[in-house]
Amino acid sequence: MTVTEPEIQRPRIHGVEVFKRQEFGSERFWYEPGNHCVFAGPTGKGKTELAFNLLQYVATPEFPAYVTVCKPSDPTSSKWGKILGFKRLSTYPTPPQLGQKPPGYLVWPKFGDVNQDIDRCSNIMRALLEERYAAGAKGKAKSQCTILLDDTVVLSKIMKLDDIMTTHLAMARAMGIGGWYFVQKPTDSGKAAIWAYGMSEHVFIFFDPDRRNQQRYDEIGGVDPRFIASVTTQMQPYQCLYIRRTGGHMCVIDKD
Repeated sequence: MTVTEPEIQRPRIHGVEVFKRQEFGSERFWYEPGNHCVFAGPTGKGKTELAFNLLQYVATPEFPAYVTVCKPSDPTSSKWGKILGFKRLSTYPTPPQLGQKPPGYLVWPKFGDVNQDIDRCSNIMRALLEERYAAGAKGKAKSQCTILLDDTVVLSKIMKLDDIMTTHLAMARAMGIGGWYFVQKPTDSGKAAIWAYGMSEHVFIFFDPDRRNQQRYDEIGGVDPRFIASVTTQMQPYQCLYIRRTGGHMCVIDKD
């Protein structure tokens, strides 16, 4: 008689299994170069923390991550940049660096001049997106990467970056350049915020009490927005609903 291990009884929310972040990131996040991700939900729900949790399983010196930081102070990015060994860049591009390459970079402009900060930050972020796109279009072997765009998306109109971000969403996937987009408010945040829903392979949805924002969930193909609402309203703070468009895989990621 063969003795088998008892099946793990995982907690469920409205029938959807719940996984701890470590298990999800190391065993269930099937990320491929060029995949886009969207992290959707209001500010303060843990989107940035979750993204950095996942980057530790994705970013390598051969497949680096570029994290754009568009505000003077960001404790989460600063903390995780140190944990993951990312190099901080105050401008872009930079002269070639000798020695071992890091698994990622914090592209973090210097702030302090209210009259110039937005323009300086916009120029640096555009230079990053243009350079990575050009490298991919030319077929350079080292062009594959992940670009994490946090506040850059919600500021896309102010920083005049909506055009290049939508180009990346439409074109960069085939080059192995994945964009991770953060959407705090999908309405009136520019085209990139809206396109990120439909163009992303990996979707992370945090509870949003705003009914108008919830209606944007119907732009995620093949998923009933009413079902999404029924799950997200039952989640605990800092949990999120994960959907992989290919295959329709779905689960809830716990806060820790």
